Amino acid sequence: MAINDYNRIHENEEIVSTDESSVTVKDKDTGKLRVLRLIDLNENEVKDKELASKVREYFKRLSMRKTDWRGSFFMTKTETSSKLKEQLTLTDRRYIMILMIYAQFNKRPFEKNGEPLSNKDISEIWNIDEVNAYKKLTKFCELGIINQIKNQSDKRKANYVLNDTYFVMGKLKTQEKFVKVYQMKLQEILETLQKIEDNKNRKRKKHMDIKDVIGILHAVIPYFHFQTYYLVKNPDENITLEGESVLDALERNPQALKHLPKTQIGRILGHKNPDRRTIDKYFSILQQAGAVMVLTTKGRSRYLVHPDLMFRLDSNGQDEYTRHVRAQFGQHGE
Repeated sequence: MAINDYNRIHENEEIVSTDESSVTVKDKDTGKLRVLRLIDLNENEVKDKELASKVREYFKRLSMRKTDWRGSFFMTKTETSSKLKEQLTLTDRRYIMILMIYAQFNKRPFEKNGEPLSNKDISEIWNIDEVNAYKKLTKFCELGIINQIKNQSDKRKANYVLNDTYFVMGKLKTQEKFVKVYQMKLQEILETLQKIEDNKNRKRKKHMDIKDVIGILHAVIPYFHFQTYYLVKNPDENITLEGESVLDALERNPQALKHLPKTQIGRILGHKNPDRRTIDKYFSILQQAGAVMVLTTKGRSRYLVHPDLMFRLDSNGQDEYTRHVRAQFGQHGE
């Protein structure tokens, strides 16, 4: 058998299953299974039309990903994350989002500058003492958000990795819905929040800490609409007709999105008696940091998330609607 034959589906093989990047085939005579990567297949040599189309789409997605300048991202599973509402405080969520900047692909430990993060490193990143940092890390391990592992070089030290119950960085092996969060933009927003905090504290005797607001972004991830980037009650609902653009769909049916009201956002954050003014204050700070845009009409606020921070589509974010939203943020931030 020629070397290239290994990258083809042979006459005596049948397709058993396919996923995002591979196809599994079975020898009809021996029953032996073989896994082929879509990247190794040539759509012109695949007789199965459906698979040929899948190979073609795979290469299209691969090309778009290579041109996506937004950089690396982690995926947050929306269904499981929504179940954390009663178990995490806003401060907890803040520490999770800060830690996620250092998440690595394929279950490698959280790291900074190529070095795995220890308890001491994480306490410094969070700007809290090591004892309290360890308590938070223990809580996150118990909830199944992260796992503790032994340092490969020094077994006395602990490192941490993602538990894929809630977050994945790398290949998602299930059909669960998720939101991509881009680490570069998240880092930028955190740095901007620090500047805002520094400015607010310049003439204050009592220090004001505003960085908890970053935790809001973690809390609202399950409500991020996959086409429009608004925070809504119907995040998975397709609002477009066949061949219709997102802007046209919004114009045709302005009521398509069920926007989240302030009271519901407050409950998502764990507030038993949500205070609208507190929600306004939180989102005003996030807007200053460039994470969201608050659009208010007739006393009702709509919350739009920056598509370079959160995204759900399998594209490079250069479609007409995303460029339109990005331009809105650009105007709003000037």
